[in-house]
Amino acid sequence: MKRRFVIASVAALAVATILFMPLRTIIAGDGITARKVDGIIWDGSIRDLRLGKLSVGDVNARLLFAPLFMGRAEILLSRGNAQFVPGIAGSISRGFSGVSVNNLSATLPVGALFAPFPAENIQFEGFSARFAAGRCVEASGQVRLTLSDTMPGLNLQNGMLGQPRCDGAQLLLPLVSQSAMERADIRLSADGSYTVTIMLNADRGGQAAALNLAGFRSVAGGYRLVQKGRF
Repeated sequence: MKRRFVIASVAALAVATILFMPLRTIIAGDGITARKVDGIIWDGSIRDLRLGKLSVGDVNARLLFAPLFMGRAEILLSRGNAQFVPGIAGSISRGFSGVSVNNLSATLPVGALFAPFPAENIQFEGFSARFAAGRCVEASGQVRLTLSDTMPGLNLQNGMLGQPRCDGAQLLLPLVSQSAMERADIRLSADGSYTVTIMLNADRGGQAAALNLAGFRSVAGGYRLVQKGRF
């Protein structure tokens, strides 16, 4: 009887530990940082969430129960729309099948990643991508890159739009302007490294000085900028 009581007590303690585990215990590592994490894994909040250099901001977060039975830890992120702060909806998961972003709708600032090119935000709509064994194996949704008007003569008010896909081991975001005269190929690897290649077609002699200051170089048919980094 005493042995059964001890086993039952240990089991109850283990269940209680899991049920009331702080959210901060699973929000760490792989370049994920936050100023403050409150609550438990089933209902918590994260302040100033950052994925490497990419700022996500304040979000609500909770671990989804059902994916645990499939060997996958999936965290649902959400935030309502507010003035100057767009909402977020989607999830990030990790498990035996790799790492994935699932059905993400969000607008995130990328100016620090692309500077001096005048990019402002990257918008995801229904975006999903999965990496397994270090390779991109699945991608879908829509992505838009929006830009500021700080570069004279470069009118990209509608931004650049495209649909993500896997290209070899990398995730490729092939973005094209409405006129198709401007193109941005963003390639992301599983290790967090990225390459951004921006091509501006046609003669832009009147903008040469500004484009050179922004990091562009003259090539056959236009100007090209290549930037590499890591989140």
